[in-house]
Amino acid sequence: MLSITTKKIKKGDRMELVNADFDLFNREVVAFKQLKEIYPPETIQELKEAYQTHWQKWKQLQMTAAENLSLDLQPKVESWTNGWNVRSHFWCAYRNVAHPNQNACLAALLNQKQYQVYLMFQHYKSEQRSGSIAAYNGLRRLIEQWSKDKSLTDYYIWPQVEHELADHLSLTEYLSDPQKQEQLEEKLQGRSFQIGKLWFRSERIKDVEKLTVEALEELSQLYVSLKE
Repeated sequence: MLSITTKKIKKGDRMELVNADFDLFNREVVAFKQLKEIYPPETIQELKEAYQTHWQKWKQLQMTAAENLSLDLQPKVESWTNGWNVRSHFWCAYRNVAHPNQNACLAALLNQKQYQVYLMFQHYKSEQRSGSIAAYNGLRRLIEQWSKDKSLTDYYIWPQVEHELADHLSLTEYLSDPQKQEQLEEKLQGRSFQIGKLWFRSERIKDVEKLTVEALEELSQLYVSLKE
């Protein structure tokens, strides 16, 4: 079934994530060509309007977070469509203004399961940017020391190749279990790891711009240790 949400987001609701924000991505068919074969034009139009409404809320959230950062990070909000498909998630990258060409970046992502703010290595078109996978993965040696003054509630770590809807490993468990650390190393498959805070749709996520700012500023302590 095609779930459609066209209710306009009220100004006072912008900084809260509710079920409708996650439900938007709960669909098996995302290609416009296939959608047009299944649904009438008016339903497709409703879907587009729903995506645009939720995307505007998403964009406003990221812009508001960026304005409240004490760091010089530039957000880049990905479009709600790639031209052929509607997205299975919304995504925004944050890069240091002084180092805009790094593969490493901070990011925020919203899918049907969770909202996450995390540190990542962007593999897509990585040859056009700077920074090696080996240098990025070397950040794992810094995590234990970095974590000492952090509340690790909501923090997770996972290999980049792991599906975004999979149940990721809690950072607390990772740090306390050498075997888990070895297993993560094996799962990297020549790619990178990701680390960040996850908030799940099981409850309403309030003050989300504040949560975003706090997570970005904590993770930036790892991010800025990388040089171009």
